[in-house]
Order: sequence, then structure tokens, then C-alpha cells
Amino acid sequence: MKHSTKRLLSIFMSAVFIIGALVVFTSFIRPAYKTIAEKRAEVSSREKTIKEAQITFDQVQEMLSSYKNLGELQNKISLTLPQDQALASALYQLTNLASNNGVNIETVTVSEPPVVPAGEENTLMKGIGTVRFTLKAVGSYGALNDLLSKIETNVRIFDLSALKVERVNEKTSNSFNFDIGVDTYYLSK
Repeated sequence: MKHSTKRLLSIFMSAVFIIGALVVFTSFIRPAYKTIAEKRAEVSSREKTIKEAQITFDQVQEMLSSYKNLGELQNKISLTLPQDQALASALYQLTNLASNNGVNIETVTVSEPPVVPAGEENTLMKGIGTVRFTLKAVGSYGALNDLLSKIETNVRIFDLSALKVERVNEKTSNSFNFDIGVDTYYLSK
């Protein structure tokens, strides 16, 4: 075979191999690239969904923690304005405040005025109830002043409704009899 024929045959064979490579590329590799692109799009979509789910989860966790804080707030409000009369607790607080401030309570009278109805008919709460404590006590004027300031800043709401001060006798100027009226409130159901 002539040298030019060999060269022409080698060029022809090279062209056949190049065309064969293109056929193989388009037949096998291109669909694989298409599948890979689809898989990448699916992975990207799932990652986006996971990020959105994480954001939603974080928001739900934040809401749950805020609801837990609402429970703590409700407990604090219940100390201030209990959901029932809680007479023992109120009396304990008053007697403790009095004894801590040097006022000796001699008698306690408890009365309950009628419940003030709530303004709306469809509410679960029927109104605010009042319990009135009338204390007869003995102590110094300074002790009374301290007691009244402690009642004013107590956790449970107490209002001074009446106060009468009398000297025990003319000879002892530092001892007084007190008639103290104190109102406290509760939620009526």
C-alpha cells in the first residue's frame, strides 16, 4: 500500500473513531448528565425543604417557651389575684406582716361582701370577689406605719378600707389600739 493511501485510511479511521465517540457521548453520557442534573435539583429542593422545616421548628420551639413563660406569669398573677378566696393564705400573710412589724393582733373578723359582677355575660369569670378582714391590734405608731407600708407592697393585693387609732391609756404614750379594715380580692368563677 502506498504511503498516501495509508495516510488517507488513517484519516478516515480517525474520523470514524471521532464520529463513534460522538455517538457514544450522545447515547450514553448525555442521559447520565441529564439524570445527574435532575438529582442535583432534587437534592437542592430537599435541602430547601429541610431549611424551611428547621425554621418552622425553631418558631414552634420559641412559641412553646413563650407559653411556658405564660404559665409562670399566671402563677405570679394567681399570687396577686387568686382564683378562689384563699382565706388561710391571706390571713397568714396579714398575721405574718403584723408580727414581723411589732403589731400584736388580738382578734380577726372576716366578712365577704357580694361579688362585683363582670361587665360581659359571655366571660368565664363572673366577677371580682372581696374578702374584708377587720383586725383589732395593739402596737406602737411606728409599728403601725411599718405594717401599713408592708401591706401596701405585699404580693397579694390588700387595700386599707378602715383605720381607727386609739391610745391604750394616757400614761403609756407609745401603745395604741388599732382597728384596721383590710380588703383583699379574688377571681370569682
